[in-house]
Amino acid sequence: MLTYEQLLMRADKIGAQLKGRCLVMIVCRNDPDCLAGYIGLSRAGAAIMLVHHSLPLEQRQSIIDAFQPHLVYAQDDTSSEYALTPTGHAADFPIHEDLCLLLTTSGSTGSRSFVRLSYDNVTSNALSIIDYLGITSIDRAIMTMPMSYTYGLSIIHSHLLAGASLITNEASLVSPVFWKALKELEATSFGGVPFIYEILLKLRFGRMDLPHLKTLTQAGGKLSDDVARKMIDICKDKGMRFVTMYGQTEATARMSYLAWEKAEEKAGSIGTAIPGGNLWLADDQGHPVQAPEIPGELVYEGPNVSLGYAESWKDLSRGDDNQGQLFTGDIASRDVDGYFTIVGRKKRFLKIVGHRINLDETEQILKKAGHDCACGGVDNMLSVFIPAGTDPAAVKSLLIEQISLNPNSFRIVEIDQIPRLDSGKTDYQALQKLIADQ
Repeated sequence: MLTYEQLLMRADKIGAQLKGRCLVMIVCRNDPDCLAGYIGLSRAGAAIMLVHHSLPLEQRQSIIDAFQPHLVYAQDDTSSEYALTPTGHAADFPIHEDLCLLLTTSGSTGSRSFVRLSYDNVTSNALSIIDYLGITSIDRAIMTMPMSYTYGLSIIHSHLLAGASLITNEASLVSPVFWKALKELEATSFGGVPFIYEILLKLRFGRMDLPHLKTLTQAGGKLSDDVARKMIDICKDKGMRFVTMYGQTEATARMSYLAWEKAEEKAGSIGTAIPGGNLWLADDQGHPVQAPEIPGELVYEGPNVSLGYAESWKDLSRGDDNQGQLFTGDIASRDVDGYFTIVGRKKRFLKIVGHRINLDETEQILKKAGHDCACGGVDNMLSVFIPAGTDPAAVKSLLIEQISLNPNSFRIVEIDQIPRLDSGKTDYQALQKLIADQ
């Protein structure tokens, strides 16, 4: 167990190894040494890029080649000790003074597209989360998601800024280690993507005796109506708060929340804008949708909107491209009380266990390996369509090994041929109809 004083001492010892502002890649694990490295290197003025330790070495190297970080902070291959290792890149390119953090948006596909977050983005969003969740120094959150994932990192930021406690954890919810830590260390809260709450129900969460647990938060994709109703009922019976939230990496983390008092009345809604933010709907011409219950693209404005994207080190000197406004790509409606509900998605992304999966990137990975295919699906279930003659076992192997997808999160559908439009482009609407009919 570390006090704040001990954590800062450990962090600043790591940060003292820097010799000026530079870019550092952190290969993340949910443990105290990784957290100390993140804090210390940030405090020493480094711009930080976070990747998960499960990212294959080939993809990690591709990111290093594109962004040329000066150092990598990771566990040594021969021990569990963390070390700062030079990459051989000179770090002689300019880094914008506001750039704090680089986070990927696309889960485990190894995309080289990162979101550029500023110091103000991170601080303002953490303060807003502290405000609407009422986080105080007596709270104690157990980590259920990687710190390289925007949702997991937002829990770290908000709790540390509030002077609260964190229980670092790498174990999954199906491991006895997780529940032992939660009970013995008296966790008061945790967050989860929809998949986590599906697991909780299978574990018969409603029968568990967890007197210290007071708040559950959910984001990372829409919870099914059935799971949502069951979780709301369980939390009501246990006297817990169940808070649904909505966010994207492009807005640091959170953009909206549904207050726990409204969980039953507004079930299925993402709620209202977080403190300091504003939500509105845009029609196809970008004009505001004024009438209730009329769908439009969800637009968010606030100090937590990111600076923009980065594809390589050349983008790290860029300033604020977004100017506080984000067109989310999600289609939503607003009810008469001002509560928003997501009804569709404008862009070709799915959320798989809370991570955003770019369907076009996934297709390209498979096609590069020689497999004709088309990708579609719904959140938490990727559908990969392959024509007759394609080896489904080879496609499955690639999805597991290169994209790190769980076999339960995708299905391979064999069809006579990939449907095409007159233009020769894939007919994704026809594929979505197949998905809906199954």
